[in-house]
Amino acid sequence: MPSEERRRVSDLDTLKAIGHPLRLKLYRALHIKRTATASQLADQVDEAVSLVSYHLRKLADHGLIEPAEGQGTDGRERWWQPSSRGLTFSDEDFDDAPDKAAVYAAAGRMSFDQHVELYRAHQDARHTWDTEWRSASWSAENLLRLTAEE
Repeated sequence: MPSEERRRVSDLDTLKAIGHPLRLKLYRALHIKRTATASQLADQVDEAVSLVSYHLRKLADHGLIEPAEGQGTDGRERWWQPSSRGLTFSDEDFDDAPDKAAVYAAAGRMSFDQHVELYRAHQDARHTWDTEWRSASWSAENLLRLTAEE
């Protein structure tokens, strides 16, 4: 059963695992679906099932996802689910060595690039949605002025 807490990624090996572009896409897709098989996720990310299975196992090795019990009727199917409500990352966990800081920065850039990709896909597809969904979709621009304590 997944934890309702967010997991703080604080070790370099786990950051490297989630910092792989396909793995992050798979992690996000699995979060949206809640449970899925490698085959279902492969269709979603347009990759071979064997490649997706490999990367899902790597995510599981680091405790980022886990087997989803009680899913499916075929014993050959392996169902997966996220092991937590989400992930958090903190600069302070990776700023004690240049190689760690570089991996942290690269993972952050890659994550941001994927967010931009997702937003562009949203913008490109929204005109095809039913009126109800278009009405429920909105954009906002929020700028916060915060102190370090806030």
